Amino acid sequence: MSFLQLAESIKHRIVEYRRHLHQYPELSFSEYKTAEFVANILEENNIEVLRSVAETGVVGLIKGDSPGKTIALRADMDALPIQEQTNLNFSSNNPGVMHACGHDFHTSILLGVAILLNQHRHLIKGNIKLIFQPAEEKLTGAKKMIGKGVLQNPNVDGIMALHCWPDLPAGTIGIRKGPITAAADFIDITIHGTAGHAAHPHKCVDPIVIAGHVVSTLQTVISREVAPTDPAVLTIGKINGGTAPNVIPSTVHLSGMIRTVSPDLQKRMPEIINRVVTKTAESMNGEAELTYTMATPPLISDAAMVELIDSVVSETLGQDRLVYLENPSLGSEDFSFYAEQVPGVLFRLGTHNKKPESKLSLHNAGVVFDENALTTGVSVMCEAAVRFLSPQTTSKQTLTGKV
Repeated sequence: MSFLQLAESIKHRIVEYRRHLHQYPELSFSEYKTAEFVANILEENNIEVLRSVAETGVVGLIKGDSPGKTIALRADMDALPIQEQTNLNFSSNNPGVMHACGHDFHTSILLGVAILLNQHRHLIKGNIKLIFQPAEEKLTGAKKMIGKGVLQNPNVDGIMALHCWPDLPAGTIGIRKGPITAAADFIDITIHGTAGHAAHPHKCVDPIVIAGHVVSTLQTVISREVAPTDPAVLTIGKINGGTAPNVIPSTVHLSGMIRTVSPDLQKRMPEIINRVVTKTAESMNGEAELTYTMATPPLISDAAMVELIDSVVSETLGQDRLVYLENPSLGSEDFSFYAEQVPGVLFRLGTHNKKPESKLSLHNAGVVFDENALTTGVSVMCEAAVRFLSPQTTSKQTLTGKV
């Protein structure tokens, strides 16, 4: 039997896990019941478990029958502050909270992987570390898990993750060499002017007018200071200022995000943004303060790890199931922190079918992922983990079919 056949044999369990998690989503660093659910399943399968890592994280460890390297497999567990609109019979029971980014899929898939690999320890030459991570949506969970030592004891030699991808059909896998997701940086700007009566603007310094110029001028950063071949996005998503229509306020606050795929460009951005913001304000007799926060680096997959996923998908699912993604996503993923420490790869799990709701974007209140993709994810992760630990080993002749 293949790992895909074994995954199909426990599909009912994986679907059951997924639907339970979907019904009871929890926000970042509040994944207490999710973590309990995950840890209990691992322990029921006699897998070594470490609870309460970075408060709501869970780490499992499967030791193979022979010594060797350690591969980590990561799934994120947190949901989003979205009111679900799918009308599924297992839709969210928690008002205003939804698994709209597929983290219920990721967690259920890794549970399925854990069950299968634990039943086939004879294939494992080394260790499988299972990382169930909180707070990916806040882009802070991975860093906290790393700080708690999840890449040590035993030391991790490589790491893999997957992510649901509605742009691809269920049953397919998307990979990319080089950057696959962007860096995410936060900018907070305070414009200082001089308050006064709206009838006397000549006696004031209007921070609202300055803010308008700052927003417009910031857009020239992307069009005039960044190479057209270097993807980048700058968005101001929040502006607060003023208390009454006849009052010129003293301050205006702006917040936004910058996304880049080049590590060098990410390093350059703070100086560029600070120059544009402060000089624009000064040119209009105002002042500006910038707080620039680098939240996460771009995710750049290791070339050898990408080749591993390529070979696994091509040989076990078929070449027609493998898609090389032309462009990186300008979304961000804190898996990048792991990939900075050890060779890593994140691959896309196709999740759409013929139904229009399956093709809605991530973070959409109506998106519905095709559950047939669950077994695809399980089989690829299992096979890739085994081959990473022993490149000459495939599972074709050694799977028992006992789960």
